[in-house]
Amino acid sequence: GNTWPSATSRSCCRSDMRVAPPLLHSRPLLAVRGSAPAHAAVMLSPAAVPFDAPTDWFVYGHLHFILALPTLTLLSLSPPLQRAAPVQKQAAYAFIAFIVVVGVVQSFIWDSYGASLGIWEFNPAKCTLRESIPLPVEEVLWLFHHVLKTALYQLKAFELVPAQTERGVPSAALRGGVSAALLSAFAFGGWALALSPDDSVKCLGLVALAFSPVWLVIWSIGSSFVLRHADRITWGWFAPGVTTVLIDCLGQQQGVWRFPPAFLSGIGSGYLKLDIFLVYMVSTFAVTGTGAVILAAAEELLARRSALGEPPPESLLEVASYIWSSCRASSLSVGGEAEALSYEGSEVAAAAASG
Repeated sequence: GNTWPSATSRSCCRSDMRVAPPLLHSRPLLAVRGSAPAHAAVMLSPAAVPFDAPTDWFVYGHLHFILALPTLTLLSLSPPLQRAAPVQKQAAYAFIAFIVVVGVVQSFIWDSYGASLGIWEFNPAKCTLRESIPLPVEEVLWLFHHVLKTALYQLKAFELVPAQTERGVPSAALRGGVSAALLSAFAFGGWALALSPDDSVKCLGLVALAFSPVWLVIWSIGSSFVLRHADRITWGWFAPGVTTVLIDCLGQQQGVWRFPPAFLSGIGSGYLKLDIFLVYMVSTFAVTGTGAVILAAAEELLARRSALGEPPPESLLEVASYIWSSCRASSLSVGGEAEALSYEGSEVAAAAASG
């Protein structure tokens, strides 16, 4: 493929964009084997290790365009929230606003840290680098793009995929087991990044440290909704997650970015690497899970009040209160729902009693 020096001669790349900021290559790419530790390695700048880029013309912006195609198609053919109740629209808008602010800020932090470690590197011939920020401009825009796309897919999943209303809430054993697993993942992440001398666990450690607390918060607050909305969560997670993984493979193949093998587990095939697959899937679920809790709570509260003959919720405060009460009581019931409604069938009765 074309080497980096020839790629940087492209007219669209100014001289001040040809050298990556220090954070993008502050860790060694190749370690010195022998008695010296890995972190006492010879520093190699990106210019010393050319990118393998088959074309000069394909740049980061093209990946944005390709990623946007299915999203724009979905928006044009089936816009979300067309049949949503007012409180459901409020919940959807609140979800999008919250996840764009919180999700992008959190993603910027861990993405920048990963770049500072050298886990991922960007080709300055194919993106716009600035000394003032540790990531390419296109990468920062990617954070917004990915979050918004995932939020849209979760909205559509709740519209197109039915809830599994025969299910109740997770058992206490399941709640405790998942929480323990996430705490273990957090501990592993801290060990991998702060204590382990093995660079091959750094990427997995970063994923675990950055997202296990997010997953734990989502699970602690919204686990009561998970089983009844599992299919929606799955579709809203895998659709954007898998498409983003495929776009990542294309970005690697075109030399837009790369992942030095020293920081990866080595599990994978070609451009599909387990560590990077987890980066995208785990970060995607952080968006999906947040939206699932908010959207499910609005729908559940609306349906249960309707079944009881009560007026529908009118504000997000009522939805927030319902989420909090379901979290504390591990139940989705509203008031005297179990006594007021007549359930038929043992499975539905059990679900009503537990949910």
